[in-house]
Amino acid sequence: MRIAVPLPGTMWAFDVISIIQIFDDDSVMYGSPDRPVIDFIANASSKALDHGMSIATTALRDYHEKPDLIIIPGFANPHEIATDRRTGDAKARLFTADPADALAIRDWLVASHREGVEIAAMCTGVFALAWTGLLDGVECTTHLPFLDDLAAQFPKALVQKDRLLTHNAKQRIWTSAGGSICLDLCIALLAEHAGQSLATAEANMLMMHYPRSVATRRSDGAPPVLPRPSRQSDEIIALTRRVREHLSYDWTLTTLAQTSHSSTRSFQRRFSEVMGVPPSTWLLTERLNAAKELLELTDLPMQQIALRTGLRNADSLRKHFSAAFGVNPSRYRQVFCAPNCVRRKTCEPAGRRNEHEESDIGHMTRISLCSFCSVLCVFLTLFLLRMIR
Repeated sequence: MRIAVPLPGTMWAFDVISIIQIFDDDSVMYGSPDRPVIDFIANASSKALDHGMSIATTALRDYHEKPDLIIIPGFANPHEIATDRRTGDAKARLFTADPADALAIRDWLVASHREGVEIAAMCTGVFALAWTGLLDGVECTTHLPFLDDLAAQFPKALVQKDRLLTHNAKQRIWTSAGGSICLDLCIALLAEHAGQSLATAEANMLMMHYPRSVATRRSDGAPPVLPRPSRQSDEIIALTRRVREHLSYDWTLTTLAQTSHSSTRSFQRRFSEVMGVPPSTWLLTERLNAAKELLELTDLPMQQIALRTGLRNADSLRKHFSAAFGVNPSRYRQVFCAPNCVRRKTCEPAGRRNEHEESDIGHMTRISLCSFCSVLCVFLTLFLLRMIR
């Protein structure tokens, strides 16, 4: 996998480092055949970031690779980007000191997308992507303070004010808000291109146990700052951990509400406030992600995967999996299960052991104990015969 990161102006160091952290983390990617190659593209051999930092780059005129994915970080002057009202080629000077550099990057983005390359934009990087025209008629979002500016500057873009992440699979376009959402975007992109198991390993390494997805919504009238943690939010988080560890259980809205000792209506409201999605959406996402990991890491048949993840049967697994990811489970396994990966029917994704596995372990333990007792009896019998003689 090859990733190109264009740096037309002075970009946010956090966004750039987020890309490096997620896609080139040596603690997770070491020795992995799926480790991506990241190319940073600018108009010279190095590019300044904010906070006095800089990064080595390849000049666009010298870049001849065809990436699988292009990620545009946010700019370090977000308010200038958001308040500018120039249109067309006149806007080029907003992104680069030399307008010709911005126009060259714009043409390269359009040509790359036409050739099938997927493009993602973070925070105010969405403004640069919208300037290319690739967001015309496409759902998109950006950082909360700049949503109205994005809609005003690019009226043809379908700005989604309640979304933190967007993904248009048909148009091969991703957009996101800024800040920590950039990490969530990179985790989603890693899962899309390298598989769920690698994305989960990276998320766990960064203690991102609940990465936000394209299904996550901003709450209506949500303040620009996070609410203070409460006992209720802690209870919801604890419940989600329990559910993830026992996905094979027949969880319903009623059983979830009963487990949290609240009414279904109250539970649904509190869950959505804490997790950003309704309980049913969150539960299906967790089950499908667990299924992806089992497809990547094991050779279990579809029926067993469906049972372990709570999707009941293979038909239900195929239906929901295809609807969510646009590919059937068998094809997904062919793509993301590495040929040199040692797969065993007893292996299980980290953090998702369930009663099926516990039953298997208990069965093997009983077999081992019986074998030990049989050997002990033989030795005792031989010892007694020798004493009698």
